[in-house]
Amino acid sequence: MALGLYEEVTFDTLPHPAIRLPVLLVVENAICAAWDLVRTQPRAGFDLATATEDSITLELHEALYDRIYNRGIVAGFDEEVFSGIEREAKIRNYDREHPDKMPDFIIRLIGRPPGIRNTQDGLFIECKPVDKNHPLLTNYCKRGLVRFTTGQYAWAMSTAMMIGYANADYRVSPSLTAALEDWPETNANIIVRPCSRSTPSPASEATQITEHQRGFRYLETGRQAPTITIRHLWLRRD
Repeated sequence: MALGLYEEVTFDTLPHPAIRLPVLLVVENAICAAWDLVRTQPRAGFDLATATEDSITLELHEALYDRIYNRGIVAGFDEEVFSGIEREAKIRNYDREHPDKMPDFIIRLIGRPPGIRNTQDGLFIECKPVDKNHPLLTNYCKRGLVRFTTGQYAWAMSTAMMIGYANADYRVSPSLTAALEDWPETNANIIVRPCSRSTPSPASEATQITEHQRGFRYLETGRQAPTITIRHLWLRRD
């Protein structure tokens, strides 16, 4: 029995308040630090050159959560700002038609404002290999990026992230630019632009940004979902 203790929550704060750029940069620095461990200090038996997409993502998650998070390695990547890093957590899409969507990572934040839906709040991340065996258009865009533009992932958020496990022949620009030009679902010329605050490392490119229209309306408010900003962090695989 509720005993009058609970207030009705309408969840009409959509989209959720943005994740601040300094927080996003902390996450990206932490991912790069974890990736450096995957490349230079892999666990016995793991070979990055031959590993599958799922096994690479598992190694990255464990390095990020077990070896970087809350260990003082990357300033700010700790329990003061983040509450955890979920891998393949089940969430629903925007209209409840698909209850078991599983983004590669959801990085949860603390101190988020009231009026949001906690299950749908955080930095949603999808990871894809980028090489000759995984074409950018069919794999990275149509099996990864599209999940953010159609309300499968991060539908309550205004920012999300794609991680590319990229071979040396590929760069976000011009490689991603060319793929987007061949993708009619974008319905517009998408500009790939650099994040002015991001810097490259020996194991990663500087983060690039795209913005995408979303063609669905929120069930909660009836309003059109706004554009979503995707941050593209490509990690060097070789």
